[in-house]
Amino acid sequence: MMILITGWTGNTGSLVLKKLLEQYNPQEIIGITRKQNNSNPEGIIVEKSSLENKEDIENLFKKHKIKTIIHIANIRYSPLILELANKYRIHKVILIHTTGIYSKYRAYSKLYHEIENDILSNQYPYTNYIILRPTMIYGNERDHNMHKLIKFLNKYPVFPVFGNGKALMQPVHVEDLANIIIKAHNEDNLKNKDYDISGGSVVSYKEVLELITKELGKKVYFVHIPIKLAIFGSKFISKFIAKPIVSIEQVKRLQEDKIYSHEKAKVDLGYTPRTFAIGIVEEVRLLKEKGVI
Repeated sequence: MMILITGWTGNTGSLVLKKLLEQYNPQEIIGITRKQNNSNPEGIIVEKSSLENKEDIENLFKKHKIKTIIHIANIRYSPLILELANKYRIHKVILIHTTGIYSKYRAYSKLYHEIENDILSNQYPYTNYIILRPTMIYGNERDHNMHKLIKFLNKYPVFPVFGNGKALMQPVHVEDLANIIIKAHNEDNLKNKDYDISGGSVVSYKEVLELITKELGKKVYFVHIPIKLAIFGSKFISKFIAKPIVSIEQVKRLQEDKIYSHEKAKVDLGYTPRTFAIGIVEEVRLLKEKGVI
């Protein structure tokens, strides 16, 4: 019986695959890719297919005896994955979504919320799903946000802070996320559950900056920019630059508290993530080791 994994070449997906390979034979794992890639050092079965093509994906279900699915690629494809999983009586589907569905400002939060509501309100009698919603993911040079912030703070003596810097967040380390995905995949006593997956501590944006600069050993001067001025500046710059360094949405989201309890995951899955103070030190040291900073 086979494990199908999407998004396996990404940051989270590559770590999940690494952990799967510690437990399963490579030929028991199928990875979907949009582009033909002759390099496959992991030795898994690689299928060139597009999640946008239902016929393509259904052919995989016909071709392989799939037992479980770990869907790390875009949430937009979760309904299709679940539909086919139910049709072909797949034992379990792990869906990696995002706490971004709760945001007031994120462009796609309404769409993501609608997708999840449809999933949670529908019946899938022949399969079982578990939804995991990570917060902002950090932990290495492949994360989308934190490593860029670390690089900036390491390079420049002045850093702009939009607003007062008091907005709260709860980032999750990519290793902790990969571990809980594997735990959910291997757990057979849960059916049709959803969990918010946050980090081990709540920190303000200002605390994030201070923890990073402390580990870097850098003296950085933080210049606070009033939020209205920051939004005006972003709007003005966006008229001349197609992809500005900071978008209006990003400025607004930096003022939004992003804290979500992982108590359900702790009770059901024994989830105990590391604190941000520990995780960010690990990331800074990793970036130094790899020559990123």
